[in-house]
Amino acid sequence: MLGVDNSGASQIINIQMRFRWPVLICILLLLVYGASPYFSFWRFTEALRSGDSAALSSRMDFPAIRASLKKQLVERFAQGTRSNKWWSNLGPTLIDTLVDAYVTPEGIAALISNPEVLKNLKHPQQFRFPSGKVEDWSKVKHAFFTGPRTFAVDREGIKLRFRFTGWGWKLYDLDLGLGPARDSSTANETAR
Repeated sequence: MLGVDNSGASQIINIQMRFRWPVLICILLLLVYGASPYFSFWRFTEALRSGDSAALSSRMDFPAIRASLKKQLVERFAQGTRSNKWWSNLGPTLIDTLVDAYVTPEGIAALISNPEVLKNLKHPQQFRFPSGKVEDWSKVKHAFFTGPRTFAVDREGIKLRFRFTGWGWKLYDLDLGLGPARDSSTANETAR
């Protein structure tokens, strides 16, 4: 009887079986991680729709959003006023007050639904959660990873950036696309 040594083949099969489950588990975890920001963004929009302040608060990094909005407003309004002493003394205080008024769950919901409030500098207390008005989230242009732990959503010129914090995805940057303020004196001269 001719003896065939199957020990080499059985060792290969054992090695393949031993690595199959860890590889499958790793692939499954990567798929879950890849889908998690989309699911988190959906939960964020549901919290916006329902006006759930607690849910929104748990999905936002308020100090980071505050810093982001302050930087945008300083860039917007400081360009033509750098030499003005009034601006250098009072401008940062006004911006701090304005940003602090908006960096609440209700204020951020108002900014996301209507970023024109900061462009036109309307008073933040005029805004509440939209009642009955459903935001049209089908206008999202892009939603994509910008890094291993960051995710961006572009909706009608507003960029919402989320960061993975270990316990989930949190909004940390709200780019309203403010751009520089228009100089009213130049606009009046061109209108003449």
